[in-house]
Amino acid sequence: MSAIHRRNGNPKVRKTDIDGSATKLLGFLERNRLERIFDYPFGYSYPQNCCESVSLMLTYLLEEKYRLDNVCIIKGSKACGYEHHFWVMVGDWNYDLTAHQFAGHKPRIGVLADPLFLSFPQWNVENKREFVDRSEVVAAFRSGVIPF
Repeated sequence: MSAIHRRNGNPKVRKTDIDGSATKLLGFLERNRLERIFDYPFGYSYPQNCCESVSLMLTYLLEEKYRLDNVCIIKGSKACGYEHHFWVMVGDWNYDLTAHQFAGHKPRIGVLADPLFLSFPQWNVENKREFVDRSEVVAAFRSGVIPF
């Protein structure tokens, strides 16, 4: 399994730290749906229809707080071509803070594999980052609005 590592030769980050931060963000997203503290695309319907937004937010926060260089957003698609789902990988570890939008699933924090991911068999790394403004997410984190 690949390591979780930081840019610029900094010491390795512990998975337990990342898992804890992702869990904090998960709690915030649940509260935010009702309280509307931070506005992001489809946040009003969390966890429904906002997997891309949440994956971008998680990616930005991982890169900002931990200076990780092996974070990527996975876009899983079904063969029909119009059903998609997004989640984040850090090395070999998967984070899906919107998995509970699907019946019988719960959020995934630092798992190696999951049947949900396999139900979207066509995987691509998603490089588009315009959907959620990075500077707004980072500013909200730095000011304490978004716990991570």
